[in-house]
Amino acid sequence: MTIRTAILRGSLALVFGSILLSGALSFYEFRQALQTEIARTLQVTSSALLERIDAFLFDRLEDMREWRVLEVMQDIRVADVDKRVARLLADLKQGHGPMYDELYCTDENGRVVASTAPGMVGSVRPPGDVVLSNKGAGNATVTVERPTAADRSTPPDVVLRTEVPNAFGPRRLGYLYAVVSWPHIESFLREAVAGTPRTALLLDGDGRIIASSGPLGREANLAGRNLAGWIAAPGREAPDTREGSSLGGGRLLVGTARTSGYHALSGFGWHLLIVEPTHIAFAPVWRLAGAILVVLVLTMGVAGWFSLRLSGRIARPIAGLTAYARRLRGGEQPELPLVEGGVAEVQELSRAFAEMLEALSRSREHLVQAGKLAVVGEMAAIMAHEVRTPLGILRSSAQLLERQPRLSSEGRELTGYIKSETDRLDRLVATLLETARPRPPSFRPADLAEVLGHVTSLVERRAAKKDVRLETAPPPSAAMLSCDREQLMQVFLNLLINAVQHAPRGGSVGVAVHREADTLLVHVDDDGPGVPAALRARVFDPFFTQREGGIGLGLAVVQQIVQAHGGDITVSESPRGGARFTVRLPENAEGASE
Repeated sequence: MTIRTAILRGSLALVFGSILLSGALSFYEFRQALQTEIARTLQVTSSALLERIDAFLFDRLEDMREWRVLEVMQDIRVADVDKRVARLLADLKQGHGPMYDELYCTDENGRVVASTAPGMVGSVRPPGDVVLSNKGAGNATVTVERPTAADRSTPPDVVLRTEVPNAFGPRRLGYLYAVVSWPHIESFLREAVAGTPRTALLLDGDGRIIASSGPLGREANLAGRNLAGWIAAPGREAPDTREGSSLGGGRLLVGTARTSGYHALSGFGWHLLIVEPTHIAFAPVWRLAGAILVVLVLTMGVAGWFSLRLSGRIARPIAGLTAYARRLRGGEQPELPLVEGGVAEVQELSRAFAEMLEALSRSREHLVQAGKLAVVGEMAAIMAHEVRTPLGILRSSAQLLERQPRLSSEGRELTGYIKSETDRLDRLVATLLETARPRPPSFRPADLAEVLGHVTSLVERRAAKKDVRLETAPPPSAAMLSCDREQLMQVFLNLLINAVQHAPRGGSVGVAVHREADTLLVHVDDDGPGVPAALRARVFDPFFTQREGGIGLGLAVVQQIVQAHGGDITVSESPRGGARFTVRLPENAEGASE
């Protein structure tokens, strides 16, 4: 799995899980809160509506109690011959608007003597089934009866009946009837659910629908359907959820209220149900779910884009470093890709990779140098074994020849050549042995200024013969370091001799010391021809030299000694126009070497 894939999967999984979990909790909490609020609303609405119906019926009972004792009602005794009772009933009906369908009076035998409908006069209205009996002030009882055929109405109209007392005797004169308009009661239901998706269902004591208003009532005839099983238990606050297919709807939320009476009216045992389709009631919840889904999709899109960008900034540099390593392994020398403006860790990785390559390059150079020195070592061992013995014999022979008294001047000159050349060859063999098997440094505290001063004094005579000026800048104070004094003298003696040899007659050689943190830098400058940039990487190779008569081992020995002290030596262009050799030496060379 790639870094890009891992980051993309991880971020998407994190975003998806967190949003899904928070969305699910929000959805559940919002649904519960909405259902509780709907329950409260349905219960309050149904209770208020049922209380309004009870108050309306209570007012009608009070109307009956007031009308029964009116003086004009005594005309029932004479069969309302003057039509005073009929006119009163007509005025009462007109004054109360659509509240009453009919008002009429009967004598004690049930014969209608006055009515708002003249056609009823003379007909007989027998007492109906009593639904409810209510006794008010003065023992005035009003009963609620089921309608009969004589009422010229159809159930579920409410018929009220009360006795008309005899003002001149103990017996009653007859009865006063009022047929309450049922459409007027249904108008209360319509007003309660107007402009809402809810349906109001009024149930009688047996649980049958006696009135309805709302979308379900308009789509199907609900009268007479038994919903006794839908009535919630007392004290239940949350609405029930019912399957409303029998009412022509889907899943419904049902809020229940039962009649509790009004003042002296104990109620009819009715129940009122307010129902609302769940797909409408919970529409805000599903809108929330849709919003959560949209947020989830958008957030995952943003997270995916951000993850791709982030993973690209991480993976692209790593892929570049990988391709660079593969090309490098294939023998190419590509340029190291630079990482700019990326993740800090990736930048650090790139820097560490570059440092590693640089260290590997130095290690390879050291290995090459070690290989060359190994060849030199083998040559030195062979030459020490094969050359030094014959050289000793030649030198001894030349010395014996010099002692001959009859040796000519030409012979003495030749023996001098033999001795000088054997000495030179001996020095060459010694240099080869020193290069192949360098002595490990013996670290002691030393003053770098004192070492350079001693070396300068040794080179002054040779510089004076060539008319070359030695210019030494005063070193910084306390230029102390841990080193092998003899080996450092060999390093700077070699560098100064080389500088004098390459400087032109009348030229100059400069020596300067600088401090950088805990490192001392020694610059040896000359104004000679310098070292071309193309050859600077080879000047420290064994047997490489540009000086006539040189063997090319001096700088190789210098580099060995400097590296043994934990430092390095480089060559560059001098401000004087020639070559500059810079030696870097740590002050604690012993610790650096280890």
